[in-house]
Amino acid sequence: MERPSQKLIAKTLGISTAAVSLALRDTGTISKELSEKVKETARAMGYRPNPMLSSLASKRFRESDTPLSIPLALLDFMDKDSSYREKLRTRAEQLGYTLSTIDAKSLEKYANPSLTLYNRGVQGIILMGPIPQGSFRDDFNWDDFSVVQCGRFLEPLPFDTVRPNIFQAMKLIFKKVKDRGYKRIGFALGRHDPLLEDDESRISAALGLIEVYCEPKDRIPPYFGSFTDHDALVSWAKKSKPDCVIGFHIGQCATFVEAGIKVPEEFAFACLHLNGAPYLGDSRNLCIAGMEQQLEEIAFQSVNLMDQSIRHHSRGKPELPRQVLVPSYWVDGDSLPVRD
Repeated sequence: MERPSQKLIAKTLGISTAAVSLALRDTGTISKELSEKVKETARAMGYRPNPMLSSLASKRFRESDTPLSIPLALLDFMDKDSSYREKLRTRAEQLGYTLSTIDAKSLEKYANPSLTLYNRGVQGIILMGPIPQGSFRDDFNWDDFSVVQCGRFLEPLPFDTVRPNIFQAMKLIFKKVKDRGYKRIGFALGRHDPLLEDDESRISAALGLIEVYCEPKDRIPPYFGSFTDHDALVSWAKKSKPDCVIGFHIGQCATFVEAGIKVPEEFAFACLHLNGAPYLGDSRNLCIAGMEQQLEEIAFQSVNLMDQSIRHHSRGKPELPRQVLVPSYWVDGDSLPVRD
């Protein structure tokens, strides 16, 4: 059987190969009726663009100088700059891909986003950020692409995912605090609104660690209140009187200091997400102890997983989605001295 190609589509419909190419790329002046007929015929035949030729033909989808790179799309739904973007692009280029970023607003402009990406020769999609509800999720034809989710999600879709190992991070930071001699450990993890999947992991881990490893007299009810309610956070700390607080981010330590609490003299502090900025920035320039996520490794493994899926022709929603959990690592700091 002849391999599905633009030439075969043209022969079947009795039109030129150039017309087929224009229809599949949504360019040129051919009629809408003919364009739809070409696309229907291509789909019925099981035609897939040659990724090498598509890469050369689509200037809009080339952001790399690599002449034969295979197109990938990063559907980016983050509402602020993400540390993953450049790391994903760098790894993609190392493996011979071109990664083009499409944000939520740009995606909304496409009448049929999945068909547009398909006709541009995109072989794989990396998802990042909270995916919006609505027609995009319902109508998108995932079966045409290899798909990997990178990072955390409000409501993950059933695809292969690479993300931080939240439970491992919680266990390690708790162990570091315990090993330095602290017993009354207060978790001030806060929560997102609405809850993210990793909120559930953090909260569950905190409750389990307190129950299993803390003596009843040393157990402190965790603070799971809003990140923005600074008064509630300070009130919880003053009432609980912890030896050490394990906080979600470094800003919580700043809140304590601004409220007149001396860290680490009154209680020590360890941070679950340092995000590359361990210094408090107060007059002492206090260095905060805590955990760092391996963002570069998460991006690295996301593209590696995509590469595997493309090479093995794995597309759409897998029966058993894979979860790659990347561990965080510990960073020492002055905010957590060894207790006498």
